Amino acid sequence: MPKDATISLRIDSELKNDVDKILKNLGIPVTTAITMYFNQIKMRNGIPFAPVISNMPKAYEDYTKDEIALMCDKAIEEHNNGTTISSENVELNLRKKFNNAI
Repeated sequence: MPKDATISLRIDSELKNDVDKILKNLGIPVTTAITMYFNQIKMRNGIPFAPVISNMPKAYEDYTKDEIALMCDKAIEEHNNGTTISSENVELNLRKKFNNAI
């Protein structure tokens, strides 16, 4: 398909620089990344990811297998390093934080 359209946009320079570095490490030009994004929008007939508020946890079924594997690896590492918190301490911390409301 011929490339005959131009997109001009303004974007936060820090975000652009951060993304440029990531794409450079991946060996993907910015134009190619944007084209990939547009192709995914076309193929899926919508945005190719679920827009979410980042501080809200996702439902279990919304995690990919890779995300679950990474979380499991992190949990095992924290357990092995002794950096986990016991359920008793979690409850105590919550009671302190919420003035014995639990």
